[in-house]
Amino acid sequence: MSDSAAHPAAFVHLCREAVRQLRALESMGAMERGAALVPIRAALSEIGEKMEALDWETPRYEREQAALMDAANALGAIDLDRGGPHVPRYVQRIVDDLERIATG
Repeated sequence: MSDSAAHPAAFVHLCREAVRQLRALESMGAMERGAALVPIRAALSEIGEKMEALDWETPRYEREQAALMDAANALGAIDLDRGGPHVPRYVQRIVDDLERIATG
């Protein structure tokens, strides 16, 4: 797979599903967010595993891995700031990272 090759549709769908879950989390109350973090964490883990299988030997792997780590860090910040005013900013940061990963 070259650096400019598109990811398979199933991988893009996985990223978009995580974005959907994040948008739902953004509109939840602080108490609901804790439970919503579990499937999002699992989705990021699955994205990482699939990304490694797809891109391990491509130049974009390093860039995508960095974006995924940034997304995971922002998710951790959401966990700490569940009811705080920064959650929408963290959600947008993760969404931006997932869009970069999905488009390769």
